[in-house]
Amino acid sequence: MAVQLIAMDMDGTLLNKAQQITPATLEALRLAQKKGVKLAICSGRCVGDSGLFALKYGFEDMAILGLNGAYCLENPRAEAYVNHVMETKTAEYCWQLARSEKITMGCFLQNQIAVFQGDTPNEDIFWCGSWGKRPLAPVFLEGEEAFWNAFQHGMNKMVFIDENGTKLPQLQKHLETLPQIDVTASWWNNLELMPHGIEKGRAVKELAEKLRISPENVMAIGDYDNDLGMLRYAGVSVAMENASESVKKCARYHTLSCEEDGVAEAVRRFVLFS
Repeated sequence: MAVQLIAMDMDGTLLNKAQQITPATLEALRLAQKKGVKLAICSGRCVGDSGLFALKYGFEDMAILGLNGAYCLENPRAEAYVNHVMETKTAEYCWQLARSEKITMGCFLQNQIAVFQGDTPNEDIFWCGSWGKRPLAPVFLEGEEAFWNAFQHGMNKMVFIDENGTKLPQLQKHLETLPQIDVTASWWNNLELMPHGIEKGRAVKELAEKLRISPENVMAIGDYDNDLGMLRYAGVSVAMENASESVKKCARYHTLSCEEDGVAEAVRRFVLFS
């Protein structure tokens, strides 16, 4: 069956280490669009950040599935058609847990990020907003008052970041006992807390059903554990060469690394020349 929807992770997948879409990948995606294929970024980042990457490269119609699928837009300038939030008391409990452990935490709500710095300030959380103070870019909130205001509007995602990663295994065991959330990771030094049942696979499924596209006509490409859901859903699942072992085991196919035009190779193989 022909691929009609391509869902791509960003970091380590669509973007190389220089935070760019390479010319070869750009050309392949534009050719796929000309064939009528729908494109989607499915990322843990805020929609404004992902959307600005899409607009930079001229993808006005690219769907933006942000915050691991908790907040989704049909295109970078559209209103959200999905907004899944955490249960308020659970979100507050997780915030207090981060404070007691004195580790860095980011709370993501729609296109805003509230930041709490632990004992060792970690700049990774600020990297989530690559575009700074530009139209559509995420807004960073700081201070305890900002957190309480954020909780009232509903939290889409929370992230714990530990400089050395040493506190995360025990924290993960504890957090996984909370029935209202699911725990995943997008890198070795973080834990991503999501509303129960909300993950990239569900987001891609919701978009595909909205577009009336069957799972077998969906291609998903990813590199880390928060991509597993969309890889399991898609009829054509592709792991990057730089992917984690769990992703490589899950995906039906493998491609080159993000430094070697891996997305371009997959698009050529399964969309352009299939």
